[in-house]
Amino acid sequence: MGSLDGRGPIAVMSPLRWWLVAAVTSVGSFVAAVVYWRLRFFFRDPQRIPPTDPRAVVASADGFVTYVKRVEAGRVPFAVKKGRTIPLSEFTDVVHAEPGSPDASGYLIGIYMSEYSVHRNRSPIAGSVVFRRHRGADPFNRSMARVGANLIARHSPYDEGCDYLLANERLTIGVEHAGGAVATVTQIADLWVDRIVAHVEVGDTLDRGEQYGMIRFGSQCDVFLPDSLVAEITVSPGQYVFAGKTTVALSPVSVSHPPRATPHVSARTPLEVHS
Repeated sequence: MGSLDGRGPIAVMSPLRWWLVAAVTSVGSFVAAVVYWRLRFFFRDPQRIPPTDPRAVVASADGFVTYVKRVEAGRVPFAVKKGRTIPLSEFTDVVHAEPGSPDASGYLIGIYMSEYSVHRNRSPIAGSVVFRRHRGADPFNRSMARVGANLIARHSPYDEGCDYLLANERLTIGVEHAGGAVATVTQIADLWVDRIVAHVEVGDTLDRGEQYGMIRFGSQCDVFLPDSLVAEITVSPGQYVFAGKTTVALSPVSVSHPPRATPHVSARTPLEVHS
């Protein structure tokens, strides 16, 4: 029983109750903030208007440019493997580009999406989807924390030590320009990614800057541009870009022609590939 002078168990319980209320309120606020981030902030979808220049190739994702790599005959040098060149089948095997052909050489632009970035992906050019390829993790998705740390520390090359570039789950689509050149967009999953989403199939058409998918709670998006679509690269590593809005390259030809109302028949055989 509590005493009447206020110094008994009843008086002692009052501060404890206030402490519990404060703790529950703090936890509740934290949970509410996480829920808001996951369900509202993370999935936000701001309007994006492409540049007026019809030759402007636009970014496929919001985030930091991690690298602009020269690709020769379908081989890309990655710092993760101490500078060795490594073939990436996402834009060689599937496009059926032979070494020395225009589609086998070009530029690879990597864009790392931070937790604050809009995670919706857009087509860099207008055209028809001529292939879609999914590749599972080998053997599991690795964390992208290293590239984030490299960016914060301004440690270049930003892809140094980033094993995820070669091992993580990815989904690549090929968008064929009216002139026949194929640009590819590769969505790369992070360790904690829920899933990769791409709302397009082979035969669909996309406008330049049109949204076609997202990576839920991750991660990186790479764009490969063949030489025939590149007159000048306009971004550099460390720069922040916005999907469908920032110009990453200027093309010698227009890349903004509206797609045909009916599915485009490509000179290549459209492919749906899973591995």
